[in-house]
Amino acid sequence: MKRSTPLHRNIGAKVKYYRKLRGLTQKQLAAQLQTNGCDLTETMLGHIETGYRSTSIFEIDKLAEALKVDYNALFAQD
Repeated sequence: MKRSTPLHRNIGAKVKYYRKLRGLTQKQLAAQLQTNGCDLTETMLGHIETGYRSTSIFEIDKLAEALKVDYNALFAQD
Protein backbone atom coordinates (compact mmCIF):
# COMPACT_ATOMS: atom_id res chain seq x y z
CA MET A 1 0.00 0.00 0.00
CA LYS A 2 1.35 3.38 -0.97
CA ARG A 3 1.37 5.98 1.78
CA SER A 4 0.83 9.63 1.20
CA THR A 5 3.35 12.26 2.17
CA PRO A 6 2.55 15.62 3.77
CA LEU A 7 3.38 17.39 0.49
CA HIS A 8 0.99 15.19 -1.49
CA ARG A 9 -1.74 15.65 1.11
CA ASN A 10 -1.23 19.41 1.06
CA ILE A 11 -1.41 19.70 -2.73
CA GLY A 12 -4.42 17.38 -2.77
CA ALA A 13 -6.17 19.42 -0.10
CA LYS A 14 -5.52 22.59 -2.08
CA VAL A 15 -6.86 21.01 -5.27
CA LYS A 16 -10.00 19.94 -3.42
CA TYR A 17 -10.39 23.38 -1.82
CA TYR A 18 -10.11 25.29 -5.09
CA ARG A 19 -12.24 22.76 -6.97
CA LYS A 20 -15.06 23.20 -4.46
CA LEU A 21 -14.55 26.97 -4.40
CA ARG A 22 -15.11 26.97 -8.18
CA GLY A 23 -18.20 24.76 -7.78
CA LEU A 24 -16.73 21.88 -9.77
CA THR A 25 -17.18 18.16 -9.23
CA GLN A 26 -14.24 15.82 -9.71
CA LYS A 27 -15.90 14.61 -12.90
CA GLN A 28 -16.22 18.16 -14.26
CA LEU A 29 -12.63 19.03 -13.39
CA ALA A 30 -11.38 15.80 -14.97
CA ALA A 31 -13.32 16.56 -18.16
CA GLN A 32 -11.86 20.06 -18.27
CA LEU A 33 -8.33 18.72 -17.74
CA GLN A 34 -8.75 16.09 -20.45
CA THR A 35 -9.95 18.75 -22.86
CA ASN A 36 -6.71 20.62 -22.14
CA GLY A 37 -4.45 17.63 -22.75
CA CYS A 38 -4.04 16.31 -19.22
CA ASP A 39 -5.24 12.72 -18.94
CA LEU A 40 -6.45 12.70 -15.32
CA THR A 41 -9.64 10.79 -14.57
CA GLU A 42 -12.18 11.41 -11.84
CA THR A 43 -10.69 8.51 -9.86
CA MET A 44 -7.17 9.90 -10.23
CA LEU A 45 -8.34 13.28 -8.96
CA GLY A 46 -9.85 11.60 -5.93
CA HIS A 47 -6.53 9.91 -5.24
CA ILE A 48 -4.67 13.22 -5.63
CA GLU A 49 -7.07 14.96 -3.26
CA THR A 50 -6.55 12.30 -0.58
CA GLY A 51 -2.78 12.23 -1.08
CA TYR A 52 -2.82 8.64 -2.30
CA ARG A 53 -1.46 9.60 -5.73
CA SER A 54 1.41 11.96 -6.42
CA THR A 55 1.28 14.46 -9.25
CA SER A 56 3.76 15.52 -11.88
CA ILE A 57 4.81 19.10 -12.52
CA PHE A 58 2.79 18.95 -15.76
CA GLU A 59 -0.34 17.84 -13.89
CA ILE A 60 0.10 20.50 -11.21
CA ASP A 61 0.48 23.13 -13.92
CA LYS A 62 -2.69 21.93 -15.67
CA LEU A 63 -4.60 21.74 -12.37
CA ALA A 64 -3.61 25.31 -11.50
CA GLU A 65 -4.67 26.46 -14.96
CA ALA A 66 -8.03 24.66 -14.77
CA LEU A 67 -8.69 25.92 -11.24
CA LYS A 68 -7.64 29.45 -12.23
CA VAL A 69 -5.09 29.79 -9.45
CA ASP A 70 -1.41 30.62 -9.37
CA TYR A 71 0.77 27.52 -9.58
CA ASN A 72 2.33 28.38 -6.21
CA ALA A 73 -1.09 28.51 -4.52
CA LEU A 74 -1.20 24.71 -4.65
CA PHE A 75 2.00 24.55 -2.57
CA ALA A 76 1.03 27.19 0.01
CA GLN A 77 1.03 26.14 3.64
CA ASP A 78 -1.90 27.22 5.78
